[in-house]
Parts: sequence; structure tokens; C-alpha cells
Amino acid sequence: MPGYVIADVTVTDPETYAGYRALTPGTIQAFDGRFLVRGGDHEVIAGAWTPGRLVLLEFDSLARAAAWYDSPAYVEARAIRQSASTGTVVLTEGDCPAVGGSEAYVIARHGAIDPGLIGVPAHGGRVLVSASPAKVKEIGWVGACARVSVIEFADHTAAVAWSGSVQDQQARGGVVLVKGV
Repeated sequence: MPGYVIADVTVTDPETYAGYRALTPGTIQAFDGRFLVRGGDHEVIAGAWTPGRLVLLEFDSLARAAAWYDSPAYVEARAIRQSASTGTVVLTEGDCPAVGGSEAYVIARHGAIDPGLIGVPAHGGRVLVSASPAKVKEIGWVGACARVSVIEFADHTAAVAWSGSVQDQQARGGVVLVKGV
């Protein structure tokens, strides 16, 4: 099963952060990871979560994602990011791999309540992570936001149609629609 890394970052020093952005892709590729979302436009579709810059990475497994996060090359890059930003980074195991190249992803933070994943296939979506416990690596989504779900849609219109068709407001931590890479 694939492993996913979800980062919600607020950049405080853009010049220094540019160094992190230059180093990171090589560290991800070395562990066969790939960007699904890399700071694309996003909109809150439910809840109170107002993320900064969202990043979604996919690896072949959760173990591979954790090995990347703790690798010497990424530890060096991570130190740069931490000096130039604040935020949360979580790792979670997925249910299936992404198709990739998709235009839209829905990321939900929530407690034990599923955010309403009914109807995803009918709207052309694929559930990548279904209410999986998040392993917090930095700062923290705690309490009611201890689980995450990720849904991949071919396009923005399909994601919006799905979000309007279900009671996804159960996601207490928030549901965000974000543009893929």
C-alpha cells in the first residue's frame, strides 16, 4: 500500500525557503516518491481548516515515506524549511496508489468520523486514503483532526460536484480542494 506525506506549510522567509524548494525534489526522487500537489491553489469546502501551502507526496509504501523523511539528505533540506516556515507534516498509509496527473485532490482532516466519501466513484474520483490515522512528524493536527482522507479527481469540476452532493461537513477539522501538479 502506498504511503502519503501531507504538509501544510506557512512560508515566513521566501528567500531561504527557495533553497529548500531547490533541494527537496532530488531527495524525493531518490526514494521513488512523487509530488501530487505542490503548493497549488486551494479552497476550503468544509470546516474551519485554513491551510497555508499544501504539499501531497506519494511513495510506494509508508516505510518508504518514513525512510525519505529521516534520510540524511532530507534532514538537511528539512532544517532549511523549518528555519523558513511553520506548519504540520503528517505521514499516512493509503488504500490505493494515485493515477497521478490529476487536476484536483480533496484533503480532509477529521476525527473518527468519515467525511462522507459516499459517491466519490460516481463523480469520477478515487479514494487514496480513507480516514487513516495520521502519524504526525512536525507540530501537529491533534484531537479531532487525528485522521486524514485524500481523494483524487480528474478535474476541479468533478471534485466540486462531489463536494456539493454529500454531507462532507462531518469532517470536523476541515476539507480542502487543492490543485494537483
